[in-house]
Amino acid sequence: MSPTPHPRSDSWKWWICALLLLASAINYMDRQTLANAAVRITTQFQLNREQYGNLEFAFGWAFAVGSLLFGFLVDRISVRWVYPAVLLLWSATGFATGLIRDYPSLLVCRTLLGFFEAGHWPCAIKTTQRLLDPKDRAMGNSVLQSGTSIGAIATPLIMRAMLT
Repeated sequence: MSPTPHPRSDSWKWWICALLLLASAINYMDRQTLANAAVRITTQFQLNREQYGNLEFAFGWAFAVGSLLFGFLVDRISVRWVYPAVLLLWSATGFATGLIRDYPSLLVCRTLLGFFEAGHWPCAIKTTQRLLDPKDRAMGNSVLQSGTSIGAIATPLIMRAMLT
């Protein structure tokens, strides 16, 4: 016989929403970092404008495709499995980006980063949907979404501190 689960307080749900906010902030920071370091990156990798544009283009298309695929998957497979996989692959790709030494590798990493980052949104929205009562979902999604603004504000400040 399995033990009876202990009822949780409602506050743990908001802790999960806070984690989703942080994931959204990091997601947006990843997206903005390339643009904030564009001059350094184009110089270090000796990129022309077309190559830099291809990095942004590949990321955008991969994000669009990833959004559709992960939306489809999270509707059919438990978010408890899909979300950790997305976070692991997104993190591994971000880590690998720090190790690359040439343009083709950078293009592959940016493409994969866009693809796996896209999985955050359907997974996070599904999480708030499953976690929160209908009366709290708008606020939960607002907390989740506010991470993008926090990421947009924090990225230039962090980049300035790190690069100067």
